[in-house]
Amino acid sequence: MAAATPKRKVAKKRVAKRPASKKKSASPKSAAKKTAAAKKRSTQQSKLDQQIKVVSKEIDRVEREGKKVLADAQKRYDKTVKQLHGERARLEKQVGSLAAKSELAYDDVRKGIEAAYKDLSKAVKQAYKHFG
Repeated sequence: MAAATPKRKVAKKRVAKRPASKKKSASPKSAAKKTAAAKKRSTQQSKLDQQIKVVSKEIDRVEREGKKVLADAQKRYDKTVKQLHGERARLEKQVGSLAAKSELAYDDVRKGIEAAYKDLSKAVKQAYKHFG
């Protein structure tokens, strides 16, 4: 094997610095185009901002109306449930008093209780359909 030959150091050539080239200044036409484009962009941005404000107001209005509708529905729901509870309590009271009635009165009272039960059941189904 041949002995490795050492690498020679090669001197770098010095490059003469060139004077910095002067940048061309923008022509008046291109400056006018940039200004017009900036104005157009600004106008478009303003229009978009206005549109967002309008949509935001509409969203706020929908939210207020929705809360109002929900509050009204809650009031109607509470009233209906309260009435149903009252009718159920009255029905339970009638059933409790049924045992104390005589045989002749028992059939009349039982028929009245069954009619009240049907009415209550119908009211519950209507409430369920309305609020369900």
